Amino acid sequence: MATLGEHRKPWLVVSNNARNRSGLGTVLGVRITTSPKPPLDSIVELPHGEPVAGRVLCDDITYFYVDELEELIGALTPSTMMLVDNGLRTALALR
Repeated sequence: MATLGEHRKPWLVVSNNARNRSGLGTVLGVRITTSPKPPLDSIVELPHGEPVAGRVLCDDITYFYVDELEELIGALTPSTMMLVDNGLRTALALR
């Protein structure tokens, strides 16, 4: 996870390592928010104990230039990343 922008909002990098190291200079990310959201399969509630609190908006996908990322906050647990994987599959109609 990383922060980006003037208001230092957290984003979760979801692109795979091969793409991240490809020389493109960009990564794919999804937004993390603390705002209340409706229960949708593409919105993942972050469990207690993760580096940040809130929800991962798997349907809010964008790309960032690597030099825009300001701070590495940490990584989500494998079990939470599986929830994010399912959220991305739902958002992209891959299941």
